[in-house]
Amino acid sequence: MKKVLYYITALILVLSSCKDDDINVFDKSADERAAEAIAALKADLTAPANGWRVKYRPEAGSGSFYVLMKFTDDNKVNIRTDLGSNDGEFYNQTITYRIDNSLGLELIIQNYSFFSFLFEQDQATFGAEFEFNYVNKTPDGALVFSSKSDLSTPTTILFEAAQASDVNLLGTELSSNLNDMSDDLDIFSSSFRLTFDTRDLILFLALDEAKRTVDIGSAVKKSNTAAVQAIDFTTGYTIKGDSLVFDTRLAGTFAGVSISLKSILLTSFGDASINICTNPIETHTYTGVTNSNLPVVLETTLQNATGKLFATNSNFYYSPLSFIIDNGSSASSAIQQDLPGAVEMDLFYNAQLNDGTRLYGIGFTIINSDNTQTFVYRKFNPVLNDNNIVFNFEPGIFTLGNPVTEVEMDNINIYLDKLTEGDNTYVFELFTDRYEFNNPCTGWSFVFVNAN
Repeated sequence: MKKVLYYITALILVLSSCKDDDINVFDKSADERAAEAIAALKADLTAPANGWRVKYRPEAGSGSFYVLMKFTDDNKVNIRTDLGSNDGEFYNQTITYRIDNSLGLELIIQNYSFFSFLFEQDQATFGAEFEFNYVNKTPDGALVFSSKSDLSTPTTILFEAAQASDVNLLGTELSSNLNDMSDDLDIFSSSFRLTFDTRDLILFLALDEAKRTVDIGSAVKKSNTAAVQAIDFTTGYTIKGDSLVFDTRLAGTFAGVSISLKSILLTSFGDASINICTNPIETHTYTGVTNSNLPVVLETTLQNATGKLFATNSNFYYSPLSFIIDNGSSASSAIQQDLPGAVEMDLFYNAQLNDGTRLYGIGFTIINSDNTQTFVYRKFNPVLNDNNIVFNFEPGIFTLGNPVTEVEMDNINIYLDKLTEGDNTYVFELFTDRYEFNNPCTGWSFVFVNAN
């Protein structure tokens, strides 16, 4: 028994000794060590004379942004980018930052900024971030951060010491001019035509500035624009000074012409117009050369070679009222006042009805007070010229479903007129199974979704 007590006593003494040794390992409290770590990171952030250069890609598949950041001791950071959204708000901002230490060091951009704007895209699902976990410092002095809130693989962000000449990376003028071109037409997606001066080739494309992606949807010969070759090409891009630089090269034979397109240097920005309305639509052009030294012209265009595919992709489309836009504002409330009970606009395009007949019809679905449904519509005979649709309405208004409805059926013409006025309805493919019917002369847009 005495031996047992001896061993227990010895064990307690050993454990006590170990505990005392652990206490002696740290001569500073946890708060003091955290404060020192924060101070060390702050010293690193504020050290470079020209601040930091970051090539920021929010998520895989998006393009990249050059970002210049200069941190100061008073917890302010100057952020310079070439993101032209919000009227150039993010070209040059000085805002506040802080460094926290929870599970590790965190860099937090506190005010609304370039990072916040990107974070909001696609209802905050884009993958951008304004809070970053500090990872480490590389042997050459760069600072490595990772995105704090990415759900899967965190984005890695590398801060490299900037040079004074890095300001030339920022293409603010190019970005601003491309934004102006995107705003030429009051549509949801930009619509551009890239014409090769010395080749029998036109490419049709759209740019997404916030995601820095380019979608090239089709190609035609300049000598025969009726023969369209569909192209399913999307790549991220970076603005580098006066150039658009593609992440992935477009290489191959398109409309019979072989090209290898990696970048476009855009040099001369000018004015143009589209003359189909009572007043001309003021537009722009940009001239430049490709990486292969081929002269090109980038222009705003109403032509969208893939827009006409709506006619063969489905025979029935619907547009929620919230998808009907009057010069930038939702027309939902006005429609519900003119057509009480309206829930959506519907488009039948050569659809077969239950009696075997074919229907071209467009109008509104109404939920009546007795919960029955009435589709109030007009029949039409379409003529499709590329992506311009002429409806050619037949006389009269027709119904499907309950023929008795409380609405004033003639009121559907208010909105059909906005869509078709002057036979200037142009169809743009936004993405798979979604098409925008736009009348540039009235400023109205109707986004239809494939219901099949």
